[in-house]
Amino acid sequence: MADGVEMIVDSHAHLDLPQYDSDRLDVIQRARDAGVSKILTVAMASPERSSIRNTMELVEKHDSVYAAVGIHPHDASSASPAFLDEVSRWMEHPKVLFFGETGLDFHYRNSPKDKQKDAFRMHLQMAMQRNFPIIIHCRDAWQDLFEILERESKGNKYRGILHNFAGNPELAKRCASFGLKMSFSGILTFKDSDDIMNAAKSLRLDQILVETDSPYAAPAPHRASRNEPSYVLEVVKALARVKEVTTDDIIRNTTFNFRRLVGEAPRESGDVLVYAIRDSLYVNLTYDCTANCVFCRREMDPIASGYNLRLETNPPVEDYIQAIGDPRRYSEIVFCGFGEPTLRIAELVELCRILKSQGARLRLNTNGHGNLLHGRNIVPEIAPYLDEVSISIDAPDAECYLKIVRPQFGKTTFQSVIDFTKACVGVIPIVTLTAVDIPAVDMDACRRLARELNVNFRVREYQPMVGSTDFAQGPGAPDEKSSGVG
Repeated sequence: MADGVEMIVDSHAHLDLPQYDSDRLDVIQRARDAGVSKILTVAMASPERSSIRNTMELVEKHDSVYAAVGIHPHDASSASPAFLDEVSRWMEHPKVLFFGETGLDFHYRNSPKDKQKDAFRMHLQMAMQRNFPIIIHCRDAWQDLFEILERESKGNKYRGILHNFAGNPELAKRCASFGLKMSFSGILTFKDSDDIMNAAKSLRLDQILVETDSPYAAPAPHRASRNEPSYVLEVVKALARVKEVTTDDIIRNTTFNFRRLVGEAPRESGDVLVYAIRDSLYVNLTYDCTANCVFCRREMDPIASGYNLRLETNPPVEDYIQAIGDPRRYSEIVFCGFGEPTLRIAELVELCRILKSQGARLRLNTNGHGNLLHGRNIVPEIAPYLDEVSISIDAPDAECYLKIVRPQFGKTTFQSVIDFTKACVGVIPIVTLTAVDIPAVDMDACRRLARELNVNFRVREYQPMVGSTDFAQGPGAPDEKSSGVG
């Protein structure tokens, strides 16, 4: 793992089960040695089993082990209101992070369907009442699951996980519409897992987690053996291949997603000057901006691919050079972030000059306001160094632009962005207009505008922001597909 990359969270295991009686301590140590910083071990409560007691003993003994408590669908027949209330009291323990696993399992039907549905409803109601994250299990019961989720949500989003997700992209999309994150297990590594791989590919990085579901579902190359948390790295590798990102990207995002679910604050040590996504390095030059886009998460939720990009200062060029190191380690250096890089035109040009002299490929992501900002055409100053410029147009005409981008310069801004784009054509090798895909913007009209200007066009995915409940749920930045940083 790269320096500074988060350690892995196994978001679902069952360490209390007898399969680990002979070497439980070794299993936990092997996980730690493999880079697993947290194991969520899920107690499956039942009057006939001591799962909660055994799980809590583990939690008390091991710093890296945390717990979830609930009644599994297999045991739903025991889920009387009184017993469930007894189980729910464990939610007050500081190391109990989730309620569940609950849900529906119509494959084995160890409990009658009506009992499973009743237990699932009670779990959801308790979790919503206490604002507690929940873990959901579903097997061969999607329609019933969605009906209950819809009815119990009362229009609100859930904070929780659809664990060991084994559905197709359509099911993943429906789960995500309820606010749930999909957790992928070793099944993703199986040869017959095309639907699951396509589902993973369809999701954003902020919508996924990784797990082992130990001792079950061991990933290749350990398939058919007992699973354990150290094997979660195989799931990380498989997910990275499917998403066409690095394992560090998967670790960073899934760890951040888990922390966000349980209410942990992002762990950042000072301002993030540079941040890696795939094999590109992004330069976070400023947090200031000349636009107030309706879709931007800058003020509410400045997170991009697991990084908190809020800057409290505008660091000097020397700090960026030190943070970047050898730029040839990366396929490109991208000036990006939630702020507008051309606000710091002198620093931008100096960085470009130094990095280009070191053999770097350079890209600028900008809102195109630079000429208005500085009262001159800045393209001749930046063009000698740039290999590519990506310009956020985000609207096909001036009227729509004012409503969506809300620029500080007012009505003249849209035409100025067009003029900036024209000035880039022919002097910067690759010029691309981009727009966030939101209902209020005609993407086809944006494409036509790009063709008229003889430049490329790229759609940036619309990503929900934390706390948003409308406007298609708000956007963001993971995968560098969406607003603010893309």
